[in-house]
Amino acid sequence: MARVSLVVHGRGRGHASRAVACARALRDAGHALHVFAGGDAEHVLKDMYEVTSVPIVRPGLGAVSGWLGRLASDADRFAAAAPECVVSDGDQPSLVVARRRKVGSVAIDHGLALTHSRLPIRPPAAMRLYERLNNAPLALADRLVAVHFLPFEVTDPRVAVARPDLRDDLRGPVAREGFLLAYFRDDNGRDALALALAAGARVVCFGERDPQLPGLVFHRSGRAGFADHLRRCDGVITSAGSNVLAECVMLRKPALALYKRGDAEQALNARLAEHAGVALARSFEDLRPGDIADFLARVRGGEFAAPDLVTAMPPVSEVVVSAVAALLV
Repeated sequence: MARVSLVVHGRGRGHASRAVACARALRDAGHALHVFAGGDAEHVLKDMYEVTSVPIVRPGLGAVSGWLGRLASDADRFAAAAPECVVSDGDQPSLVVARRRKVGSVAIDHGLALTHSRLPIRPPAAMRLYERLNNAPLALADRLVAVHFLPFEVTDPRVAVARPDLRDDLRGPVAREGFLLAYFRDDNGRDALALALAAGARVVCFGERDPQLPGLVFHRSGRAGFADHLRRCDGVITSAGSNVLAECVMLRKPALALYKRGDAEQALNARLAEHAGVALARSFEDLRPGDIADFLARVRGGEFAAPDLVTAMPPVSEVVVSAVAALLV
């Protein structure tokens, strides 16, 4: 087998969650794995693997200096690791170093679904342009893995489509116990929760307790508790993030997918989920009592069509292992 360097972008925990599954699969395939990560990813991965810390290149005015610093320091890091293949989850400077060293590389990113696809709903032009500019270094990779919660057609033969791996804590029994689960990325779901309670729904919300909603059951945010409730709920009221929608689809839980006006990415996620028949899409600003009633009626009537995502799309970890094997032939 080969020496593989897995480099994980450290802003947010989405990249780290994917990297946990990919690291395990690469190890199971027999590769000698060296993990590079910073920020949130380093915190998640360091208890499972030996991790070399790398600075995060953040978007904004500091991106240029961050890039220059990483390109200089990565040369030394990679010289010591001597990888035969580089796998990058959201980390761009490592792909430049891999190209310079003439080492095969695999890039993993959910943004590829916007730039290398034929989606049933076309993303806004400004959104596509931003993603192409922001993720231009991904084109340096020999193989690309586009992560999404629904299947789609690609426009580049180097791209493979994958779903997120189902986390271990989501693999338990799945049931319907008569309540809705709520989660909002920005703790901005008060109006939606109030409407759901007024419609007679039992709602369990993960986030900060709101004293103005006394009928609501609150839990502090926590992965294990959220996973347990997700397996047992009838449906989910949530911000339209790609990770949570993927988990809803994989567990066949219908979603009321909400987004803020002006959030083009979450608006697209919500509309794609609605188009596929797995969710009802609404903006926070436009949500009305009738929407809640419609969602509840369709949940209770079993009207949401949940595609079998487990068989329709392979998991990221499986696709990455195959991509690495193809590069090492």
